[in-house]
Amino acid sequence: MKTYICAAYAGGQGKTTLAQMTFSALRKRELNYKLVAADFTDGTGHSKIGKFFPTKVLELGIGSSLASSKTENDSNAPLRYWDRFGGLLLTGGAVLDLGANVVPQLVQWAHHRRVSHIMQQRNSPEIDLLVVTKPETHSIENVSTLIEDVVVGGALPVSNIVVVKNEVGGSFESFDLSRIKRAAEGRSLTFVSIPRCTSELWPHLERTFTPVEDALSATENELAEKFDIEIWAAYAGLMDLRTWTEEVYSELAKAGI
Repeated sequence: MKTYICAAYAGGQGKTTLAQMTFSALRKRELNYKLVAADFTDGTGHSKIGKFFPTKVLELGIGSSLASSKTENDSNAPLRYWDRFGGLLLTGGAVLDLGANVVPQLVQWAHHRRVSHIMQQRNSPEIDLLVVTKPETHSIENVSTLIEDVVVGGALPVSNIVVVKNEVGGSFESFDLSRIKRAAEGRSLTFVSIPRCTSELWPHLERTFTPVEDALSATENELAEKFDIEIWAAYAGLMDLRTWTEEVYSELAKAGI
């Protein structure tokens, strides 16, 4: 099974939502994927996605900067930290929520360990890179930079690049995506969209770290009690959430997920 890396070069783009829905879509197909986070953790020891799936997420944290090895007794300690992630790449079957500030460390590690060479030598499972962006000029530019750093630079042997347009901030019609296409030239590139979720349940899901799939398996009565809302809001919110989820699954299916 593949490895899916969900990434962004800026916070607040919808990366965790993308990772959650990718994981959920694969589970819907009865595929046994692991959920992994390489992102900041708070005092609870959980990353943001770890709060949604506290018993399912393997928390890698953010590790140590490779530059810090100069001041450590063991200069290879940061490399070995990311070797844990390397083991996942060799076996596949993981969805990785990769924090924005962690990408440079991952790229450095991949070059130091010659990850592309080793994975190709061992005929390891494919890697798909899913990069999410809102309709913002700087965020779209960041997508191009991330593709250039991770894929074009040869850090990881990415088979497919999926650019996920997060429409929560509006339409992409007036934005130029040509730099992304140039960065990925000669490689498999797919554009998909995540529509804005208008369900009244969404703010409650975010606030309580309730996974979408858990909400979908509940009744309107259970949701009304859980979130302390009127039954009418719970019913309408659940219908809207189901519609949105099917739209997201349909879009992810275009990328083979």
